[in-house]
Amino acid sequence: MYRIEDFLQAPAYFDPIEGEKEKPAERRCFPGAWYYKVLSARDYWLGLDGFVRLPEFYPDEERYVDEGDFRKYLDTPSVYVGGSADFENDIGLAWFRGIVDGKMSREKITFRPFWRYIYTENGRERNIYAGTGIEDAEYYFFPGDEVRITVASVKEHFLVLRLALEKETELERYRRIRKRLSRSPRAFVSGLIPAPGAAVRPAEYKRVNAIDQYGNEGKPAQPTKARTGEARWRDVFLFRAHRGELVKVPFTEERRVKMFCPDPRAFAVKTNGNSETVVIRP
Repeated sequence: MYRIEDFLQAPAYFDPIEGEKEKPAERRCFPGAWYYKVLSARDYWLGLDGFVRLPEFYPDEERYVDEGDFRKYLDTPSVYVGGSADFENDIGLAWFRGIVDGKMSREKITFRPFWRYIYTENGRERNIYAGTGIEDAEYYFFPGDEVRITVASVKEHFLVLRLALEKETELERYRRIRKRLSRSPRAFVSGLIPAPGAAVRPAEYKRVNAIDQYGNEGKPAQPTKARTGEARWRDVFLFRAHRGELVKVPFTEERRVKMFCPDPRAFAVKTNGNSETVVIRP
């Protein structure tokens, strides 16, 4: 159907689109985490593209469990996108440990690619979480990095994720870590990620900033002193076919609904033209 390169090179389209769906009404929050979601209408979108500067993370020093020599904090940040045709897909970057100087870090130090997808097999629903390996240091991204993140329906019922480092962090701690890695940064392109209904039926697309909480999905978000620094999104577009051409249209206020879950007071969001900064502080 398409190549990922077709999406990266798609021209911007700013005129009205006949028959485009209106942005969705307010949505209910799914419990289990602190997150800010920007959601599109359910329409014939084919993906999403944008740039995000990754935030720093400050854990709650009272919320952790000891796992040998590793202190596992119960709150963990993620920055991701995704689509939903028949099922929800979460695709992007989450906070993990890494390998530095040939040794596993004692704390989480890096954002690494992940993807979660749902599909049915033999009448049973399967919910799969996958990601790059900890040894794949070329795909480590750090707070302060600006990353281009693209999710695209290159084929019916599938998505592809692409992540590329656009500007390296200026935070000295992470600059030092990057110099000690075994491999230099390179763009990441996933294989085909199952996404039933993608590019076949109307779908929603989203971008999300979150503080996830271990073992808490579907439960009320737990009080925490964990917080993120400032993340900055800019130049976010939605893809679609229009008059026989693949184009990208700006993901503007007229095309999106904002969700502050579970409490708007936990978020500081500032919009300035085509950019938006997000801070999570429960």
